[in-house]
Amino acid sequence: MLSLYEASRLAFEGEYVMDEAFLFTRMHLMDLQGVSNLEEGLLLEQVIHALELPLHRRMVRLEARWYIEAYSKSAARKTNLLELAKLDFNMVQSTLQEDLKEMTRWWIGMGLSSKLNFARDRLMECFFWSVGMVSEPQFRNCRKSLTKVASFVTIIDDVFDVYGTLDELELFTEAVQRWDVCAVKDLPKCMELCFLALYNSVNEMAYETLRDHGENIIPYLTKAVRQRIHI
Repeated sequence: MLSLYEASRLAFEGEYVMDEAFLFTRMHLMDLQGVSNLEEGLLLEQVIHALELPLHRRMVRLEARWYIEAYSKSAARKTNLLELAKLDFNMVQSTLQEDLKEMTRWWIGMGLSSKLNFARDRLMECFFWSVGMVSEPQFRNCRKSLTKVASFVTIIDDVFDVYGTLDELELFTEAVQRWDVCAVKDLPKCMELCFLALYNSVNEMAYETLRDHGENIIPYLTKAVRQRIHI
């Protein structure tokens, strides 16, 4: 019943059978919330948890922590399996903490948060978002790149919405479209700093990809930036 409910949350528009399955399973699962002896409470906790937020909208690492805590309360728990899960969680958490430290050094080193005092400082949220997308420890480079991209999206959004005049934003957009560091010489220093930080970070990500995987992704990165930044 619980698995069918979770599956029904993935239905596409027009899948009426899945819509009916959602209504049916949700009704019966809500009735189960009043059952106190449902597999010593573990299944009941899973039901309540699923009704609060569907599985496909949960972060993998947060879901792992929740399940470890819920499973530890079960009388049928296997101690060795529980200890292995805790060890895995702690090891991945340690990797993510190191990634966050590295991203913090990168962010502070760029100086955007101190020079652009009108812009939002959202490094932690951006990193957390990247963990939600790619939580596996072996994909740390992907997490770092996603964090950088999200951070620049936030900063540049504030440059457009809060700081720049129309003329300045047109010059900034032209510099991005040309991907030319010489095109920002007439911009305010903070906007010049923002462009150069973006330019260097994109090139750095492309260099790391070429070094590690032998693929030149500069054309794809610059195309994505040009599509995102326009007036």
